[in-house]
Amino acid sequence: MALEYCDKCGKCWQGVEGLEDKYKICGICKNHLKKVPDEYFEDPNFKILLSKEMEKKLINDLVLTSPNFDQYYFDHKDEIKEQKDREYSSKIAYGKAIIEGRDKGNKFGIECPYCHATNIRKITVTSKAMHTALFGVFSMGRNSKQWHCDHCNSDF
Repeated sequence: MALEYCDKCGKCWQGVEGLEDKYKICGICKNHLKKVPDEYFEDPNFKILLSKEMEKKLINDLVLTSPNFDQYYFDHKDEIKEQKDREYSSKIAYGKAIIEGRDKGNKFGIECPYCHATNIRKITVTSKAMHTALFGVFSMGRNSKQWHCDHCNSDF
């Protein structure tokens, strides 16, 4: 692992050794990452961590003076990272909902309009008849629905 920095937003990253430079991209501003020079490490044998003083020196020397420097990304890099993390978590949750639906045998190819889960089932005529027998006229709203989501318990 090697420490890398972005000269556009100032973010420091733990890079992967052996990865080609063209694939080393900042997750915040999509700029190419650069390797932290050896002079910024206090211990030349331990090149995976910068002290706070050396990180400030790196930002002053290499980031703020860079022609790629972007004040907006520099000022908002933490908020941008949090937003990207939320988007990633949302995509993971959506993927899990799809997998849950496949595991339960969703052969209909539709998803819940409320939670986007795919673990749904068709509301059968028998189920509608039983619901009408139990609740009478109060079951009319449910009887107009075709699908039931097992994830959020909604009918649609």
